[in-house]
Amino acid sequence: MKLYKYLTMGAVAIAMAGLTSCVGDLDLTPTDPNTKITLNSASEWNGYFGSLYGSLLYVGNLSTSDGGAGTFTRCHWNLQEITADEAIISNKWNDPGYHSLNFNTWLTDNEWVYAAFSREFYTARQCTEFLSKADGAKAFLDDEEVENMKAEAKVLRCLAYYYMVDLFGKGPFVNDSPTGAIPPTYDRQQLFDAAVSELESTINEGHLLPASQQAYGRLSREAARMLLAKFYLNAEVYTGTPMWDKCAQQCLEIVKTINSLAPTYKYLFCASNDRYVGNGEILWAVPQQVGVMETYGGTTYMTAGAYVESAPAELLKKLGCVATPWSGVRMRPELSTAFEPNDKRALYYAGTYKVGVENLDNYDENSDGYMCIKYTYTTEDDYENTAGVENSNQMCDADYPLFRLADTYLMLAECQLNGVECNGKKYFDDVRARAGLPAAALTRENLLHERQCELYWEGWRRSDLIRFGKYTGSAYNWSWKGGVYEGVSIPETRAVFAIPYQYVATVGQNPGY
Repeated sequence: MKLYKYLTMGAVAIAMAGLTSCVGDLDLTPTDPNTKITLNSASEWNGYFGSLYGSLLYVGNLSTSDGGAGTFTRCHWNLQEITADEAIISNKWNDPGYHSLNFNTWLTDNEWVYAAFSREFYTARQCTEFLSKADGAKAFLDDEEVENMKAEAKVLRCLAYYYMVDLFGKGPFVNDSPTGAIPPTYDRQQLFDAAVSELESTINEGHLLPASQQAYGRLSREAARMLLAKFYLNAEVYTGTPMWDKCAQQCLEIVKTINSLAPTYKYLFCASNDRYVGNGEILWAVPQQVGVMETYGGTTYMTAGAYVESAPAELLKKLGCVATPWSGVRMRPELSTAFEPNDKRALYYAGTYKVGVENLDNYDENSDGYMCIKYTYTTEDDYENTAGVENSNQMCDADYPLFRLADTYLMLAECQLNGVECNGKKYFDDVRARAGLPAAALTRENLLHERQCELYWEGWRRSDLIRFGKYTGSAYNWSWKGGVYEGVSIPETRAVFAIPYQYVATVGQNPGY
């Protein structure tokens, strides 16, 4: 049973002062005379706080050509997965921006790049606005509860900075910028240092609840540590200075309190995966539930968007989908062929489809590209849908996993590869054992392969390839890389995205664009 004390994600905070003007404008001065600027009850403050999390689920005031395009999960997933070797969009979807993501040829006017940058800025500003007002909640809520909320808002803001650092290499730093002012632009090193410092101090202050005590849907101390570990994991890419010891330290703190993988991999991505969220393998998730918290982003995008209408009706019924699928997102062959025999994580339907995706116009029964069925509408208790439950509105109940313990394990393995004594080989083998595979040598090649098979379609692949030196250049070419089916070299400048043209006047542009 999913609980929604804080995550009703209603309209209270979305309409709060300071967050109502065009997202493309760094000056977020209130423009709506009907905006609510005073909160007078515990429920209103809880609604305001809940909407910070709502920024991960809903579009808010971000205007894009498609209703779900501006959601956090959809635009970030696109930039991480479609620009790498795991997913590709068929030409049945002719939405703006997809083709250039498929081919690594995006420019400053790409809608998905704009949506992601805007989402980062919006979320960071939203959290700063909340923090500037939060002490007013102490008239209605327990002081410690308000301090907990403030700590979580800081971590959410650092999540926005993480994506600024990772995807764009620069961005507006809004922590000390009042409403109506243009925030200063920080470069990659400055944003990294500021976010890491805030995360470290927030964790050490002790107001983040441990996972065992935290409410469903709210981030825990362990989730904050995982975000900090992600900064450290990629520190050499972001700053030029590796921080493997610090990454391992945070991961080891996590496994002190959450140290058991879920027994069955596939159940982590079905409609009842909330049972693993928080104090389980899914350290942090974006909750979804039909009729309560639903989105055309998130796992709806990975179910309705990935299922193919030419798939057998019986298969779609088993997956819980009866509405016409969108037939858009396909598996690239580099992912489809990555799994070892008997790997329980190989959740795809091959049917009569071709493993390669040479023809992006082909999406019939002989379609190019396998159909990913990692995310499903069905529940763990009836995974094969023998009861015949039908989801007719395409919305999915599965929560979107932001951080998983299996990733923590593989990060420890990577730390060991980089000279840190942290028992990483054991954690590496534990991940493989859950997949039904024997132990293997811990090498860079094997680890990158393991990360793909374990974490595919979870939004990490581009960053992983960059960290392993496999993204730009021609050390590794995948299908359609650089716009050629066989794959070609792409310039180093593609390791970060362009700053959208709407922000260039205030933020500046990255080299090469």
